[in-house]
Amino acid sequence: MNPGEPVLGELARDHLLHPRNTGGWPGEVTDLPRASGEAGSATSGAFVRFRMALDSGRIVAVRYEVLGGPSLLAAASWLSEHLTGKPAAAESVPAGLEMARTLELERAEHGMGLLVENAALDALKASGEARILSHEA
Repeated sequence: MNPGEPVLGELARDHLLHPRNTGGWPGEVTDLPRASGEAGSATSGAFVRFRMALDSGRIVAVRYEVLGGPSLLAAASWLSEHLTGKPAAAESVPAGLEMARTLELERAEHGMGLLVENAALDALKASGEARILSHEA
């Protein structure tokens, strides 16, 4: 490991080395409605875009684009896998801090979980499917 690189937990490392849900859409979802959401900015060095294919109120496929470091890629990959098959509702998106803890990200990298959460919630909001737009009480 290089000095200054974040230390990744085993699950995060697995998603970094074997990212899920990358590339084009599977054939069975090409005609389904889709929603897209973004968070962060390229100029800040941390940007994520989530795209979701929806059918009958469910998320049937997720794809993402990431510009950022290993923690952001791992969080986006993990969330894309987690959301597939879930209801198209904000309640399906775990809180960013919960994701960061699940992935055992260093405390300094917890913001990457929040960024991924925001992009997923933005996609659900754009879909018109989201009932709750925040985890805040």
